[in-house]
Order: sequence, then structure tokens, then C-alpha cells
Amino acid sequence: MSHLKAHARSSLADRVRKILSTRGLSLANLSRASSGNRLGHIPHSFYSSLGKPSFSPSLYQLFSLSAFSGYRLIDWLALFRISLDDVARFQLRFSSLRTVELDARVYNSDALISRLRDLKEADLRTSLAPLSQWVAVDSLRQTDPIPRKAETSFRYLKIGTHDALAYPDLLPGSVVRVNDDFSALMRAPVGKTPGRTMFLVRHSKGLTCSRILRTESDKIVLSSRQLPYASVELTLDTEGFVLGTVDMEIRSVANAQRPVVSAALERYRTPVPLPRVFPARNAGDFIQSARRACGISFREASERTRAIARELGDRRYYCSPGALSDYETRKFAPRHIHKLISICAVYFASVAGLFEACGAGLETAGSQEMPRDLLNDSPATRAHARMPSRFLDEMERRFGPLPYFLRTASSSIFGLQNVSLRDVFWVGDSQEAKYSCLSRIKFLVVDRRQKKPRASLSCPNWAQPIYVLQKRGGGHLWGYCRLENGVLSLCSLAQRVKSVRLRNGVDAEVVGRVVGVVRMLM
Repeated sequence: MSHLKAHARSSLADRVRKILSTRGLSLANLSRASSGNRLGHIPHSFYSSLGKPSFSPSLYQLFSLSAFSGYRLIDWLALFRISLDDVARFQLRFSSLRTVELDARVYNSDALISRLRDLKEADLRTSLAPLSQWVAVDSLRQTDPIPRKAETSFRYLKIGTHDALAYPDLLPGSVVRVNDDFSALMRAPVGKTPGRTMFLVRHSKGLTCSRILRTESDKIVLSSRQLPYASVELTLDTEGFVLGTVDMEIRSVANAQRPVVSAALERYRTPVPLPRVFPARNAGDFIQSARRACGISFREASERTRAIARELGDRRYYCSPGALSDYETRKFAPRHIHKLISICAVYFASVAGLFEACGAGLETAGSQEMPRDLLNDSPATRAHARMPSRFLDEMERRFGPLPYFLRTASSSIFGLQNVSLRDVFWVGDSQEAKYSCLSRIKFLVVDRRQKKPRASLSCPNWAQPIYVLQKRGGGHLWGYCRLENGVLSLCSLAQRVKSVRLRNGVDAEVVGRVVGVVRMLM
């Protein structure tokens, strides 16, 4: 095993030498050119250092390699098995006390994504159907450039466990999409009841998603639909700033959470003007601001970095509580880039923003794509062009750019290791749901292992377990369900409640329990 690792390290040095040679560079030339840069200097012993298992180049050294070679910093990171896309994956997994913005940028813009091919024309008027009837995963995975608009048109946030103003329209842990259109607020009449639209608002305590009541043309009140919190009136643009409209929710329904209601919400408080936001002066300033924004302690953050290090199999991702505290006092990045990945993941920060604060911005280094045969262990092969999926084109036309950063998030959001197209159901346009917090559902995610419906006596009606049934004659049903004496009792979620009783295994069988939904709120 040690022989194999040594071979891999020597191979890495050979690949770095080959990459530099394509740009007419030698290590001696690179060392002389970077000699004036204390942090980013590439020493003459760089190749021999690469042979040591404990060595990894610093962020500033990789920035120098990118700047002098002209190849993207992202590619140099990938060469050393560091993926910035790991940040979003762990952000989706960790809970947050406050509502936080996710790093939704896809850094590896040509990441491997499973392509879909159409099996037949999708009938979107169908009330309920698995996606596997219409599309299939192409067995060949190829590298496709991800559209830049997918990461710039919308913001994605995770609802905090203490964000009680969003409940029950949005649940703690839900991922929501926010667009920058808040014209609905301007159209709302003054002095009327709050509308159904959810807005993203920044105030002195952070971010929140809430319905809004307009009391005057320049004043708003964050309004909970269910609980009688004390009203706090905010003046727009000084005490509160509306950042956009929530138009999509990705919700886990298997374990519906209730928010932790702070005692401060029952007392009126005088609103505080929004603090002025200044760009981070250095790495420590950025890290400290990110930690304060998400409200996590050093000890808890350290435990989360331990989980990251365990999953990625590299102890360099771990940060002790003392180290996390020290990083906030430093101007420059930690020695190992792995620490930056963990910090952004546990503090829900943008890794591009942290790199910029460190003085090694992704956009200021090299801009050329590194050839795939130099970056990968084996030569890359690209598939021949294939017909685009009409189904995906239609989904993008209806709902906007697809959130590509969620491509590996099924485990983090829904608790399922592998989600197939058989587990995802399209919900056609149907009658309005009885409960507004479950209205406008477009997709269901089903756990096929859970086939014994039973009611939860501790949950409100809207939070009861939901199941999908397949009728013997064809077609599917979904709703609240329980199994008693071999009979399935299904209650529809539609406004006009319809209850049906079916013999289990004779008239219908249970497909599985719904563990996640995708709702369009606009």
C-alpha cells in the first residue's frame, strides 16, 4: 500500500512538470519569477515536496501556479483532489440556527452530470406519474458545461431552526429559491392583511423569510400566519431590506421540524437600523463575519469539521476550536486549503468570497481550461453529441434554470443515499391543496423502503405522513394513508377531501412514503 502511495506522489510531480512544460515553464523559471512573493513562492524543492504524503501546496502557491501558467485555479485545485463543490454538499447537510444563504455556485462548470434521454412524450396533465415513464438516465456520463445563468439568476437559502416567522409556510431545514423580483410587495395595498407571498428580508438580526404586511408606503411588518408574535414595524431600506421573493421550496417531509421559538418574539422591540456592510479586509475578517452571521459556536463548528474530515478521508479538513478562533485574527489563509473548505461549509460562507478576501480570487488567476488529459489520471473521452431532453427543456421553461449544485444533495436533504427516477413523481396541476403549506407541489420524492402506512398522533394534520399508492388497474394515488386490517385508507390532500378505502395487495399496493416535495410558490 505504501508503495502505491509513493508511486502516486511521484506521478503527481511528473504531471505538474508536464503541465508546466505545456506553457514553456520550468520549475527553475517559476521559482525565480515567484521569488518576490513570500506567501506564493514556489521553491526549487517543490517537486521533492510533492513526494511527501503530508505535503500540499498552499492557496497562494496554487494561485502562483495558476497565474504563471494561465490555467484556472479550479483546475489546479482539482489536480490535488480538492473540490470547492464539496462546500455546498456539506452546507446542505448541516442545520443552522438562522436562515443562511447557500453557496450555490457550481465551481467545476464541466462537472459530470447524468444526462437524461426521453423515452416518450411527457403528458404533464397526468395527475401523478413517476419520471421513469418519460425519461431515463443515459448510461454514459459525460462532461457538459453548466450554464452560467443557473448560478446567477437566483439565490438559494436554508431556513434556520430559529426562523419562526416562516413557519408553517416554510419549514426549518427547507431549501428555498429566491428571485430578485419583489414587485408583489409594491402592488400590495397598505393596511390590508398579509398576502400569501413569502419575501426574503434582511434586518438587524440577519435574514428571514416571511409574509409581509404593509402599514405605510415605506413601512412593513413581518407577519407570521399562524402564531401571534409581537409585531415589529420596519422602515424599508433603513431598518429592513427586501431582497426578493421566495418562489420555490425543496422540503423534507419525512421528519417535519418545528422552529425553536425565541422568547424575544413575544415582546415588542424597537427596530435597529441595518448596520453598514463593508467588504472583508482580510481572511480573518471574512471568517469572523461568516461565523457571527450563522450563529454557531467554535466547539460545534469544530465537531462539524471532524465529520467532514472523516467523510473525505483527510484529517487536514479538521479544525480544532482553538484553530478556528485563531483564524479570525489572521490576515492570510491557513496553511492547508482543506481548512478553507471546512470553514466555508460550517459557516455557510461563499468559498469564492473567502478566496477573494485571502487575496487569491478565482477570477484574478489564470482563465484557461487545463486539458483533460493533463488533469485526469487517464485520458478523458467525450461522448458524441446527443439530442437534448425535451422533458428537461420543458421543466426549465416552466420553472427556470435548474439548480445544478443540488445534483448530489439527495442524501443531505431527503436522507436517501441514491434517488432514482422511479422515486421521483411528477404532480400535475390539480385542485388547490387543503393546507397552503402543501400547495403547488410539483414533484414528490418517495422512499420505497417504507411500505407500512401509519398515522402520527403527535403531528398536526398537514404534517401527517404522505404515501403514494399504485392501483392495480394502473395509475397512482397519493395522500395521507393508514393501513388497518389489510385495508388502505387514503385521504387526498385536495381542498375537496376525498377518502378512499382499498384492499392492500388487491386493489392497490403501497409504493412508498413521501420524504420530500418540491413546491412552486409563485
